[in-house]
Amino acid sequence: MGRSCTPKGGSGTRLVGMSRWLNAGQRSRADQLISIFENGTPLIQYDYAENLDDGRGVTVGRAGFTTATGDALDVIEIVVDCSADLVVFIPELQRLRRTQSAQTGDLPEAAFVLAWKAAALLERFRDAQDRIVDREYYEPAMRAADALGLAMPLARAQLYDAAIQHGVGDDPDSLGSLIARAGRRRSAASGEDAWLDAFFDVRITTLRAPSNTATAGAWSESTDRVECMRRLARSSHRSLETPFLCEVFGATFSIT
Repeated sequence: MGRSCTPKGGSGTRLVGMSRWLNAGQRSRADQLISIFENGTPLIQYDYAENLDDGRGVTVGRAGFTTATGDALDVIEIVVDCSADLVVFIPELQRLRRTQSAQTGDLPEAAFVLAWKAAALLERFRDAQDRIVDREYYEPAMRAADALGLAMPLARAQLYDAAIQHGVGDDPDSLGSLIARAGRRRSAASGEDAWLDAFFDVRITTLRAPSNTATAGAWSESTDRVECMRRLARSSHRSLETPFLCEVFGATFSIT
């Protein structure tokens, strides 16, 4: 697996510490929490690949990139010479991204999964995943938190997690919609704790009854990721500054 890979485009710079953005330690703990929610372990799962039958095609990588939304292809396109085994899937992945299709009948799923797992052994491919997470999810979530005036690191981590799961587009299940609906219940200016609690409620409602019914089965089983964050918000770990335990989905994890 010694193939050389050359990144295509982007600086790859992590924009941590800007304004009230998460510092390096807080960001690391937020990433561990999201990894637990997504993959059941605080260890980042760059090689994860599976079709969850959730209306998004094949789900892959550290943040649940998918073939239907196109962020899986975004990762591959950063390092197009990283794996010849992945390059052969690009035309079909481009079609799936263009049509936002969950249908993978023309995508050899088993071969694609094996190729993704093999590429994940390469540092450049893992870096590409990090860069897409930053660009598509972390940075938009932090800008949204800036606009709201959120100072609590846990609140910012909640927006980051919501961006990962719900996306940052303009559909009714997206982060922007969640923020707007939470704002109709409680203004952030009236108190960050109250606004965050309203955001938790709105997000849980969406997970239980999303406008995209294809996600309903998987999302309805994931509400404890929100309740986990709510429990942390009511604890002494709102700053995400020190190691703590996370209880979610019936298991306990150490966040270090």
